[in-house]
Amino acid sequence: MLDRQTDKGRLPDEGRLLAGRYRLEERIGERGGSTAWRATDELLARRIEIRVFAPGSPHAAQAFTAARAASRLGHPVLARVLDADDRADPPYIVTEWPDGARLDRLLTAGPMSPAHAARTIAAAADGLAAAHQAGLAHLCLGPDTLWCGAAGEAKITGLAIDAALTGEKARDADLADTRGLARLLYAALTGCWPGTARAGLPAAPARGGRACPPREVRPRVPAAIDAVTCRALYGEAGDGGPILGPAQLAMELAGIAGAIPLGGGPSGPASAARPGAALTLPPGLPALRLRPVGKPRRRVRRVTVLAAVIAVLALLAVGGWLAARELAGAHGRTGTPHAAAAARALIPASVAAFGPGGEGTGDNPQLARYAIDGNPVTAWHTHWYASAGFVNLQAGSLVRLRPGTPADTVRERPLSCHWSLVPEGSFAEDGAKSTARRDPGGRRWRSSGTTT
Repeated sequence: MLDRQTDKGRLPDEGRLLAGRYRLEERIGERGGSTAWRATDELLARRIEIRVFAPGSPHAAQAFTAARAASRLGHPVLARVLDADDRADPPYIVTEWPDGARLDRLLTAGPMSPAHAARTIAAAADGLAAAHQAGLAHLCLGPDTLWCGAAGEAKITGLAIDAALTGEKARDADLADTRGLARLLYAALTGCWPGTARAGLPAAPARGGRACPPREVRPRVPAAIDAVTCRALYGEAGDGGPILGPAQLAMELAGIAGAIPLGGGPSGPASAARPGAALTLPPGLPALRLRPVGKPRRRVRRVTVLAAVIAVLALLAVGGWLAARELAGAHGRTGTPHAAAAARALIPASVAAFGPGGEGTGDNPQLARYAIDGNPVTAWHTHWYASAGFVNLQAGSLVRLRPGTPADTVRERPLSCHWSLVPEGSFAEDGAKSTARRDPGGRRWRSSGTTT
């Protein structure tokens, strides 16, 4: 009967039942002495992936350690580890089966639209940033590890586990996964893999020992996303410097995604959408809404008249406020005009992330220079959390700006800072200027501080 457990020391076959609940359906790959199966959890009636280990697999112990660590993450972009048993016969790891289509299979219909590609990789980068925050990396990103939804949703499989199965290591995990994400972005934009052919994708055209920029392979790729791809893939300086981490890549792509014309996934025509219907986007990305066309003229006239009335009332209110302010100022004058203090703009000469341990110990020190680079798209931000399971808590983190000349007239004052979640905006608290900013994880953070 098919319901019996496998004979000791034998790998299971299609149709077998493991652990009394996991029905094997289709073999989908082999790696590091293990076989991955598409299966059904008959207890919970859901599709899952189960990885079964052969006897004496050299990487089994590392894979189970990685699975236990990955199971503690709850980010929606990272495929969940649902079950693992290293004492079963055979040992197995069960993970979530993602919705959507795997990238290598999706691209058989052609490249994704630039907007779809940017949103998908931005979501994937946000998930990996959360994993890095928890001390985990992927290191084996490929077209078979990214699943894509129709509206830019992303799901990454194999976090930490794939690297354990292959023995993959990296001196700089941030940079390694950023390069991996950039390759996925390149493939999504062009349908080619930068380097040798992989997972059914042809090798991208190359020049000078590296893949040509996406815009040269597919002219419809916008210049902004082409530049971000090259900065992440090759470390090009470009406008804003090289992209060195998933958090930075997520922020860059989120900043330009809204300016890219929205397409329908593969390069075919965009999917029809009901006018005024909101498009569902992954967490942290700006929502887009299609505006209905052909509004009745009568409604347009009413809106125009209402806007004119509001404008007149606003002008009257501002004029009254200015008059009252002038009268109040006249009563307070002594007859001798006050000399206006000459205002001087101070240009920061340098910037560094600052934390409780001193300079360089703040969050994301590699992003500190973006606080003063003059580019409205880039910025320094703190770490953020995808769930309430906070880790690495500290008293505060900020960037310290050192002003330029004239040095003899400016005294540097350190700032004490506390971060909390607040509505987006700018406000003052206890006499200290505070600001709020949205990060790629969708959170809005406030910095409130005092000078000493």
